[in-house]
Amino acid sequence: MTQPPKYVYVKRNPINPYTYTNPKDLPYLQWKRVRVSIAYNMCTSKKVGWERAKEQEYQLWCEQMIRLGHKII
Repeated sequence: MTQPPKYVYVKRNPINPYTYTNPKDLPYLQWKRVRVSIAYNMCTSKKVGWERAKEQEYQLWCEQMIRLGHKII
């Protein structure tokens, strides 16, 4: 039996909440790798925008940022 993940990614777009496909917004997307319990609190809090993400989405975002010539901090 596999163990559930202890850490997950969460993302948000402070410019256009819940919109992640616009190439102009790519540099502004915010990503965090947090514990599952913290991710749950972030996604259900009153602060708009945090959403749970997959690791593949983060890797794809990194590739797109590099392709567009942006630095990943």
